[in-house]
Amino acid sequence: MIHTGYLGAFYPLAVVFACGLAILTACCSAQQAPVPQTDLSKLKPSDFADDDLDMPYLLHHFARVANSVLMDGPNRGFLSLPVWRNAKDNKPYNARVMESHLTLAWFYCTRKPWNPYYASPEVRARLEAMLDFWCRMQNTDGQFSEYRDLGWNLPATAFATKFMGETLQLLHSGPPIDKALLDRVVAADRKAILVTLTNPTLYKHGCSYSNQFTNVWGGAFAYLKLFPDAEIDKLLDARLKDAAKDFQSPAGYPYEADGPDWGYNMGTHHSNLYVAWNYTRGTERGERFLDEEARWADWLSYNAVREPDGSRFFLNRAVETRGRKGDFVRMNTPLAEGVERSRAFMTSQGERATEIARTRQQLAADWPKVADLPVGSAGAYTPYEFLYRSMIQWYPTDEQQAQALAKVPYLARDRFNHQRVDSRYAVQYTFVRHPGYYAAVNTGRLFREQQRYGLGLLWNQRTGTLLQSQTLTNDAAWGTLTPDGKKLCEASSIPSTFTVGGSPVIPEVGNRDLPEGDLTVGYLLGKEGQKSLSFTDAGIVVTVRRPGAILEQIPLLLADTDKPTLTADTMTLVRNNTAFTLSFGPAVKAELKATKYASGGRKVTVLCLTATDMMTYRMAFADQ
Repeated sequence: MIHTGYLGAFYPLAVVFACGLAILTACCSAQQAPVPQTDLSKLKPSDFADDDLDMPYLLHHFARVANSVLMDGPNRGFLSLPVWRNAKDNKPYNARVMESHLTLAWFYCTRKPWNPYYASPEVRARLEAMLDFWCRMQNTDGQFSEYRDLGWNLPATAFATKFMGETLQLLHSGPPIDKALLDRVVAADRKAILVTLTNPTLYKHGCSYSNQFTNVWGGAFAYLKLFPDAEIDKLLDARLKDAAKDFQSPAGYPYEADGPDWGYNMGTHHSNLYVAWNYTRGTERGERFLDEEARWADWLSYNAVREPDGSRFFLNRAVETRGRKGDFVRMNTPLAEGVERSRAFMTSQGERATEIARTRQQLAADWPKVADLPVGSAGAYTPYEFLYRSMIQWYPTDEQQAQALAKVPYLARDRFNHQRVDSRYAVQYTFVRHPGYYAAVNTGRLFREQQRYGLGLLWNQRTGTLLQSQTLTNDAAWGTLTPDGKKLCEASSIPSTFTVGGSPVIPEVGNRDLPEGDLTVGYLLGKEGQKSLSFTDAGIVVTVRRPGAILEQIPLLLADTDKPTLTADTMTLVRNNTAFTLSFGPAVKAELKATKYASGGRKVTVLCLTATDMMTYRMAFADQ
């Protein structure tokens, strides 16, 4: 930006003009000159701190990403290289693409010995172009668009506030950019925050897709840190109060397409909690986020089962509403500092030290080569890589992780019946623990096409997960097929009855342990069929009655070393000196079928059972 007032008071006009022309020439030159490529061969892995070991890849490809910012034409400032959104969605009307302004802001504003882009005029020119384009994209009411021109929506708008909040934090303490442009950006960010907090249509949408709305928590807190604003403060408190009851199910999950979704709940929603917690830690508002995290971690502790070697957790995935996530290795969140149960699923400090050592060793072996940039992939080069770098980091000690694991329900107790019931839809999530196994059963109203109900998960403390029903499949989900074999009965609503020790149990909204004893779950199969699952110390007994052919399938998770044995009336699998036996009697025909599906590195193999009029089979575990 050119300031001539001071110069004009002391220098002749010609000198002022010459100085201004020189500055303009330098600015124009920077706009046209490309961002230079970094030569990693002039650096070494030891130049990077433990928290920056992912930076060689990002540093190497940054110039290509930055130079893809258009510097002329009507779309000047648009990031034309598809590295954050999919290629088909990388359009000039998509504000999600432009969240990568944070990428350029980070390199421009962050002083590191290995970062040659700090205060770079070439980066500044492209960052300013991006910010100008971002401002011009905005609707008059503050909203942004995503999937079509003028297609204003909640995610484009609320996500914009989260990423712009961090860009403004960087610019506040970094090298300068054009002051008038910065003022426009601040005003546009404020408008986006206000419309998210006040527009009833956006809030209603957020009640079904909470991950989208809750971006504004961190975005608003970042803004308020720089620009105290009584109006935003008041609106934020009101929305936080509303969201506490509207955005999270009594069962414990944040609503995603009105139900649980592992990908979005563990991904974007926890990103939003992370950013919000960073700004509210130690405050009353921060306690609100700790409470939300505690309820979520409690829900997760019933739905995520740990492999005996601790390598990963398998999920009760068949209930997921949008994504495809069957397992996870670790789920890290700094909120675990105040929520003990979350520590059970986190990377411990010892595990992190091992990961760092392994990464350093691999970097040294490959140096200076890094992975190629997968252009066209939504995860090729994301602004999330730069979102948390100045934020709170927290990892439990090995002892804290072990203490939290010991309190996970199915590890802490060897016998219980537990049920969680949503208030929005009549859905019941029932969890059964007996000394030999742990199982999850999902029943009630099916409200998303991809969901599959019935027996979702079966685990043993020595074998780990043996059964996992797969989302959006008819050939790899647990249950009974229709007589024509084309559809799964559990791919529809299954209103169910529950009894414990022969006494009926009525589901209640919320979370509670049911009475102790043998639990039976029963439901109808169409107009003429009936099905029941009985959980006893001896095992799980499944009974199916329906006139005519009965086609039953049991999806097993098998490692390459697993060798199931099939006889005339049983299937047996021995793993870790424990036998899993599925017995079905001589009147039932059995066949093992491979599928194209996999979960957590294991192949999904289906045991198909066929009978007429009635079928009974039992699943049990026994130590060898």
